Amino acid sequence: MTALEDKLTRYKAPSSNTEQDKQERAERMVRNAVNGWSGFNDIRTSFLPKGSYKNNTNVRTDSDVDIAVIHEGFFYYDDSALCEADKIHGSVAIKHFDGPGFRSELEKAMRHAYGSDCDTSGTTAIEIAENGGRVKADVVPSFRYRYYHYDTLGKVAYREGTKTWRTNGEWVINYPQQQYDNGVAKNNRTGTRYKQMVRILKRVENDLVAAGQIDALPSYFMECLVYCTPDGHFNHGGLTPLTDDISAVIGYIWNQTKPGGSAKDWHEPNGIKPLFGPGQKWSMEDAHELALKAWRNLGLN
Repeated sequence: MTALEDKLTRYKAPSSNTEQDKQERAERMVRNAVNGWSGFNDIRTSFLPKGSYKNNTNVRTDSDVDIAVIHEGFFYYDDSALCEADKIHGSVAIKHFDGPGFRSELEKAMRHAYGSDCDTSGTTAIEIAENGGRVKADVVPSFRYRYYHYDTLGKVAYREGTKTWRTNGEWVINYPQQQYDNGVAKNNRTGTRYKQMVRILKRVENDLVAAGQIDALPSYFMECLVYCTPDGHFNHGGLTPLTDDISAVIGYIWNQTKPGGSAKDWHEPNGIKPLFGPGQKWSMEDAHELALKAWRNLGLN
């Protein structure tokens, strides 16, 4: 095995068993803090692990837990795609917290449970600091969300996601279940190489940041870029060297993020939200630079 192949074999590995134990403990502690808070006695909440933790694309030493705490008392919706006769007429009474209210109550629950380890300064997530027994947890107060539309037969249908209020007044809509399902399907189609390549690219991005060669990018961005790489660039039988796969993936990302490349039409792994454009924390230029510097960092040719 070459030195690079050996390095990639290490980089493809998920969180260690010790880190996985700490992740599960962090999730349990968040659940217990919410379930034990009297302010939520009159509403039903649910929990939705998401992001790299849920999707099993965490890497060693980068294993935070993202968990949405969902208010199940009602849901938000958008029926603007429907004709007037099919719209949802009337309104749903918002009981026991709207966006700001639910966020405020969740902050109280987390501060009660974690004290000074709870950081509420972020616009989206409530952050619970890491300690010796748990990893860092990002707790996101969320609501159910439905986007109504017409299916291929012309019948009213909807896709379900989550809606989150940010402290700057913005609302964010995400589709974590679709992201998870699509990621599992792609991983199966590529003989598990999809998630391996995601972890490798995340580790390389960490190396580039540590070396001061690029600014840190959200780890989800690497997942998106690898997801947008066609299945044919991944090995299916488990025998192709990792070096071949990462070369094909990085080369594709670099080529398609050039001006006029296909990246302008890419979507997040949920298959719904455009990857590039307004509201995103990254740009096509970021992807192009990452691919170039990742290629050089690994010494590919």
